[in-house]
Amino acid sequence: MRLLLRRHAVAILALTATTAWWLSPVLRDLDSAIPGAGAGDNVTFLWNLWWMRHVLHHPGYSFFFTPFLFHPFGVDLTLHTHTALPALAAAAGPASLIAAQNLLVVLHVWLNFVCSYALAYRVTRHTPGALVGALVFGASPFVAAHLTGHFNLIAAWVVPLVCVLAWHASERVSMRAAARLGMALAGVAYVDYYLFIFAGLLVLLRWLAQCSTVSWRTPQEISSTRRRRALTGIAVLLALDATVIVLILTTQVERIDIGGLRVSVRGVGNPVTLGWLLLVAAGATLLIPRVLLTFNAATAWQNRRALATAAVVAVVVLMPLLVNGVKLWSEGRYVSQQYHWRSAPGGVDAATLALGNPFSRWWGERVRGVYSQLRLDPIEGAGWIPIGALLLGVVATAARGREPAVREWLFAGSVFLIWSFGPWLLVFGRQTPLMLPGMALRFVPVLANARIPGRAMVVVYLAAAVLAATGATWLATRSRRRQWLGWGLVVLIAIECAPAAPSMYRLQAPVLYAQLKEGPPGAVCELPFGLRDGFGETGMFDSNGLFAQTIHERPIVGGFVARLSPEIARRYQTTPVLGSLLRLSAGGPLANEAMPADPTAAAAQLRSLGIAYIVIDTRRASPDLIGYVRSAIALEPIGDEGGRTFHRVAHGALRDPEPAPRPRE
Repeated sequence: MRLLLRRHAVAILALTATTAWWLSPVLRDLDSAIPGAGAGDNVTFLWNLWWMRHVLHHPGYSFFFTPFLFHPFGVDLTLHTHTALPALAAAAGPASLIAAQNLLVVLHVWLNFVCSYALAYRVTRHTPGALVGALVFGASPFVAAHLTGHFNLIAAWVVPLVCVLAWHASERVSMRAAARLGMALAGVAYVDYYLFIFAGLLVLLRWLAQCSTVSWRTPQEISSTRRRRALTGIAVLLALDATVIVLILTTQVERIDIGGLRVSVRGVGNPVTLGWLLLVAAGATLLIPRVLLTFNAATAWQNRRALATAAVVAVVVLMPLLVNGVKLWSEGRYVSQQYHWRSAPGGVDAATLALGNPFSRWWGERVRGVYSQLRLDPIEGAGWIPIGALLLGVVATAARGREPAVREWLFAGSVFLIWSFGPWLLVFGRQTPLMLPGMALRFVPVLANARIPGRAMVVVYLAAAVLAATGATWLATRSRRRQWLGWGLVVLIAIECAPAAPSMYRLQAPVLYAQLKEGPPGAVCELPFGLRDGFGETGMFDSNGLFAQTIHERPIVGGFVARLSPEIARRYQTTPVLGSLLRLSAGGPLANEAMPADPTAAAAQLRSLGIAYIVIDTRRASPDLIGYVRSAIALEPIGDEGGRTFHRVAHGALRDPEPAPRPRE
């Protein structure tokens, strides 16, 4: 171990210095601000740390269910981006939540460099080449983009870590190595769902690559009769489809009658999609017969014990999530995306491959300006890959294309690139009629919940990093002329990948929140309030309320989770007073609400729900909402601060909610 550290000490120091240079704003404002342009998902992860600390100090609570959000009903966190493992690690950190979160961000970014370096070095056994790979992955737009708030996704280091352990386990065929792989793979699920899916698929692809051999048949070995018939049928269908497209473009026809069948025709989108699928079928008809896939049963059988060990260990470690997930599903509370034929979430826009790095230190602002004009999402829709990395990847493919590692990463990168494009090909912000294989993922139960396809780019960047490291290593071992070419490409990568310093958001909360902590027991209702999840919002939710909760440490009405059961929204809507507050928070008119006959009765209703305090953000609340609260509910003023008015619900006996059994929804 000492020899290993000595060999890589210079590389680790270089990566540490790069991390400190990039995240210098985070280190400067360690305990007062967090990365991001405002309150949003970044505050959610701060809340995760607070909730983990609360659970550790109050053993009666379960981390995967909290009564502190969506009071008085509580909410299950199994499907939430709970980042349980990082939150547990940070729970033992500094007393300041902000400092603990920032140190976690710095650690994630540093590990992105270190783990991708380890994977690239395992492939190349060349330190400079591995450093190139670490730069391509660690400073990728994927990491830079999600520094704005998706702190779960900047933990991308878990993917190369799992790859290193998987490659080690497959080579050693060791039960101990397999157990480490299983623990690491399961641990990823406690970091982020997307990264868990991606890492698991990479392990599966590695196992298939190890047990399979792909070769090409000679033309003499292929039966051509069936292929000609299939191609003839496809050609006829293409001709008919082209005729329909021409008919639509040249006439005003809106319906085609074929016998008793009536086909509505309002555009060429569907016929073009059909033509594209027919062309894909023709390509498959030509290509598939030439591919000879040989499965090595002996190799698969030899690795069965290691694979089974890893699977068993992973299942055991995942048991808390699996048990809660099965319970949600059995009770009908498992929430997944719902979308129609053409309304699926979009992926990476193909135009972004050539638009430049949107988070570059040198020209990122101008590139983001182009994104804004084209209405492109620089966070979830960017697919730019450094030109230097692409050129080194070409070198690796040309020079070492027959090596298994190069083939595996070319294949993995291609698969995940197609995935990242989503169900429909997007170009310059427009959805084309070209359907992609990602459309089929909506029918796969586990993969369907990884609903944002652009996040698959993390594996594309990892593949680009390994291939760039391989190409740089090959050039470094050749003639001086090629070495100079390699150094030139490395300098180009350094210029292209230099990331802009993250913007910082300074967290502040009125001092009166600290006074609420010392007051009588009861929940806090921030107005306007809302119910938000990854699919939408009811009412109006302010993420600053999550930060305020870490100060007053009381349950709050409403909140945010990644997946919220529709039943909770229905229960809010039908609860007296709370239903009116929710509709008025959404901007509904006061005229549609039945005013309580007695303000003290409305206060008693809130007290019966355990709600003791109301905080009104007068800058965001509508006049109707403010008028309803002040005229329909008996309140006792506490004070005004920072554009908020603090009130106590008229006196009465209140108790904090018990942490015990979860309510059935």
